Amino acid sequence: MLSAYARFIVRHSYLTLFTVTAISSILTVIPLVCHDLPSFSDPIVGFETRGTTLAHRFIAWENLIEETRPSRSLAVNPKEIEDQIRMNQTYYNRTRQDRPRSGRARSKKKGRDKKKKVHHNNDTNFEKNWPLAEPNISSTHVHWGFGKNKTFEDENAVFLKDHTRKQWVSIKEMQRKPDKPITHNYASGTCGPPISDYAHLVITNTDNTSLLTFENVERMCRLQSMLVELGEAEYYKMCQRDLHSEDVCCPVWSVPNYIALMSGKTTCENLSRDDVSSAVTILKKCAGYFHNFSLMASCDLDRCKVPKYCSQYDAIYNLLFYLIDSQAFTPSDLSQSFVRNVMLFLPLPSSSTVLPYYEILQSSNLSYETLVIPAMEFGLKNALFDLWVIQDTWLIGLGGLFVFMCVWVYTKSIILTLLLFIAITYSIGIAYFLYIYVFNLEFFPFMNLLVIVVVIGIGADDAFLYVKVWKMASKQLIRDNVVSQENGLSDIKNVSSAGETILIQILVETMKHSITTMAVTTLTTAVAFLASYVSYIPAINCFSVFAGTAVLVNFLLMISMLPASVFIVDVKLCTNRRKFLDVIHKNINEFWEDIRVMLNVFIITCVTRLYIMFVIVLGAIGIGSLVVVFYYPGLQLPDLKQFQLFQTSHPFEQYDMVYSSKFLFERFGKDIGTGSKMPLRWIWGVKAIDNGNHMDPASKGHIEFDGSFSVSDPDSQKWLAGFCNRIKKQPFFQPTLGPLLPNCFIESFKMYMSRRCIDHIDKINRTPCCETSVFPYKKEVFEFCIIKAMESLYQTPRELFMPGVAGPKFLRSANPTVSAIVVEFESVVPYSMSYTEMDYFYSQVENWTQHELKYAPPGMQSGWFLSDLQFYDLQKTLASGTVIALILSATLGFIVLVPATLSLVISSCALVAMIFSATITIAILVLNGWKLNVLESVAISTSAGLAVDFNLHYALSYANANGAKSARVKCALSSSSGPTAAAALTTGFAGIFLLRSNLLPYSQIGSFLALIMVVSWSYATFFLCSLLQLVGRNSVKESPTEERKSVSRVSSVCSGVPNLESHELEHLADSSRTNLTHSRSPSNASATTVVLHDDYDNSHNKIVKKSSDTSNNKFSEND
Repeated sequence: MLSAYARFIVRHSYLTLFTVTAISSILTVIPLVCHDLPSFSDPIVGFETRGTTLAHRFIAWENLIEETRPSRSLAVNPKEIEDQIRMNQTYYNRTRQDRPRSGRARSKKKGRDKKKKVHHNNDTNFEKNWPLAEPNISSTHVHWGFGKNKTFEDENAVFLKDHTRKQWVSIKEMQRKPDKPITHNYASGTCGPPISDYAHLVITNTDNTSLLTFENVERMCRLQSMLVELGEAEYYKMCQRDLHSEDVCCPVWSVPNYIALMSGKTTCENLSRDDVSSAVTILKKCAGYFHNFSLMASCDLDRCKVPKYCSQYDAIYNLLFYLIDSQAFTPSDLSQSFVRNVMLFLPLPSSSTVLPYYEILQSSNLSYETLVIPAMEFGLKNALFDLWVIQDTWLIGLGGLFVFMCVWVYTKSIILTLLLFIAITYSIGIAYFLYIYVFNLEFFPFMNLLVIVVVIGIGADDAFLYVKVWKMASKQLIRDNVVSQENGLSDIKNVSSAGETILIQILVETMKHSITTMAVTTLTTAVAFLASYVSYIPAINCFSVFAGTAVLVNFLLMISMLPASVFIVDVKLCTNRRKFLDVIHKNINEFWEDIRVMLNVFIITCVTRLYIMFVIVLGAIGIGSLVVVFYYPGLQLPDLKQFQLFQTSHPFEQYDMVYSSKFLFERFGKDIGTGSKMPLRWIWGVKAIDNGNHMDPASKGHIEFDGSFSVSDPDSQKWLAGFCNRIKKQPFFQPTLGPLLPNCFIESFKMYMSRRCIDHIDKINRTPCCETSVFPYKKEVFEFCIIKAMESLYQTPRELFMPGVAGPKFLRSANPTVSAIVVEFESVVPYSMSYTEMDYFYSQVENWTQHELKYAPPGMQSGWFLSDLQFYDLQKTLASGTVIALILSATLGFIVLVPATLSLVISSCALVAMIFSATITIAILVLNGWKLNVLESVAISTSAGLAVDFNLHYALSYANANGAKSARVKCALSSSSGPTAAAALTTGFAGIFLLRSNLLPYSQIGSFLALIMVVSWSYATFFLCSLLQLVGRNSVKESPTEERKSVSRVSSVCSGVPNLESHELEHLADSSRTNLTHSRSPSNASATTVVLHDDYDNSHNKIVKKSSDTSNNKFSEND
């Protein structure tokens, strides 16, 4: 098959290249034109669990809540169903009445309607047309809405009210004439208090003094003026306006402005030292009222029983709640006036619209004298990430440029280098096509962009391999088949007798050895990525599919485009290289040759003499890394719900990680945070099934009802009542004061059913929904009365009943039926980011729930427990899934090693080196502060697969060498240390360039790639070879002279290649001066089949005798 493929390339090389390029171009362009480009506006989408037990419950719960919307199939109040049926019937009747029977009837009806039209004039100037004979409209009809009786006001009353309001506004405007036309410099007015929806910044100082000193207040006043002046037109265009003045921006809410307001000053620039001292004194006196909840918001309306100076302008409340950190004026020490951090609110929306203003701030110095702004919250994290994730791709391009230069210098052909990078681009494009149209995946996480770095490194590695083998095979075959001149033959294009047969043979031999080697390395890398598919996190699943696909597509393009490209450049085009490139190439090769020889001698000497020390020291480090990774401190789980997008030093990340928890409005403004109690929810009637697409975070599927559910059965009623009673006896139950009517509806339903049957006042007979019915109730009684009970419950005053998620859910039908129920209580366990605490809470409640359900009647056995455990489930998935993916990747790498080496000892040694390489890399990252989040999980999962490549090279070189084990180790080191070092260099530098990125994911993947390259090369070179020197075996294979002589001249190219794996910047061996042994290992087809026995000796001789006789000791010819 290779022979036929080689013949086709020789005869139709241009056609091959054109066909592959055309197909690749089409497949690359189709998704770019016919499909929306991926958006990264919400980068944390997909960083959730799908497919776990809890994830199924979360999705089922979301679908249940969604299904209770007015337009869906469930209702919490049966009255809604009746009203909807009545409204639909009314609409149907009216449309039937309005539908004309003929054109004449329509015109007559229209005339009659005109006669019956009555005009009602009102202050809205709308004309209302009511038919006179409308029977459904009462003359005393009143419009009710939102707790207020809406009546039409008299025109004079409206005018008087508006006039009074305008007078009040005018007076207020006279009191606050702005010094500047753009902004007020005070903190009161009609703009309200500072809220988190406004952009806000943290101010701190560097001289460790309190920010409530006069000097610092004065500096803050100037700093806030600078922030306003920096924005200029952008600030004025986006600022929140005063309610009664469209030309004036709302003030900056800051400590200096509030002190000025309390002191009666129009601007903070006029503050005196006494004003600041007085404000601090008032804060000390009023802090106690604030902490005992006597001083609340809007106390300036005389709603609070506190001194007037505490409630004036709400200044004290806003200062303590919004602007001053919670470490000052604490309940334990109200006189603690040392303020380290203060907040400053700008009248700008906290959203992506302030991006232009942020860019102005970013380019300026965010400090004034000793004051600095270390953190800010502008609501821009996602928008800025979406912008920078594209902008920072120039760093990926810089790494690609470095690899491009290396390939160009090595191949001496700009055309071949361009074709190589076109193939790499196509591999990404085709992988995206397969991702969208074949795998049918819509979700494209931003992590997929990091695949570009990996593919560039693999593509360059494959190019080095193929070009090296091509040069060696061509030289050897020409020398064996063509009569050469005295000066030798250096290139195919100068050989007139190198016809089609020779070219086909060269291509066959080149592809035979290069493609198999590329296949092994591609397989190990692809397997490493695809192993992460076992994760339950959509972002990781999609990344593993895209990365594995890109690596496999890159291999297919390399074996299709690369042979044709090299053939065209070296044979067809016959381009003359520029002389300056020849000089550069020659100098680089000479320099590299000297370095390579010295490093070879150094490495071989160290390994052969100090192998026991290397095994002990590196083995101990490896064992220590196992302790660090799996025992202490272990893989640290994330302790923040927010996914970190930027570097830790970025102001946005500083705000989320350090400063937000220091201010009370942030701590009390979250929906759920540390300290709030965990809810206890039990759901029946809905299957805990996620039938959506787990690879698409937007696909939630649909709700599935449990057909076996029946709460109306007497046994189910009795069991549910007992279940609620038993909950209250559990240690995790939190008793709550006040009526809890919806929590366990069966209890309130029993109270409802215990009322008297005859209402003597209203003359109503409530039978059977009264005391005559005995609990548990008959099924038909329950189904009838539960509807009446819930209608009555939802008419309860809000002081006694607050609608929530608990209670029965009714199917919207002519006869509403209970399709699902929710029982909800509060637990004693506070919400925590600690995995251990949440795991104990979940295990305790889940085990108790399963025990209870065992003894439930058939209609209630399918219930399930749920709480706010999304973050816990993510932690649990990352902890277990990462380890599983790591073990799977290492196992699959070992499976690749065994058939390649055909030696269990060599494969086991390589496996140990691979595991140590991965665990040491992970241990370094753990000690450097990495938390096991989504991106870190991907890196750790693929570490074993990426570390196996170098070990594979050494293991194959050792396996195919003959002689004593020391000689085999020398051969492995001589042939593989240089090429693997070059491969580590190119991939490592591609990662190093990413360290300059502002985005944490880019810098993390860059540091991971650089670290895994250094560690895996070091362990493959020093630990694996030392281990083989210690426990390896002597080779019993001998290649007799007769067998070597029987090898054909064409096939002897294998003997002319010192090591086909030595493909990057390796010298070319002269076959006439090299002692070669042809291995008879059955694995020759997939690995290097020849080794260089005296490479070490020749290297040593070259150093010793180079000055005396270079020509006699030269053993390589540089391309």
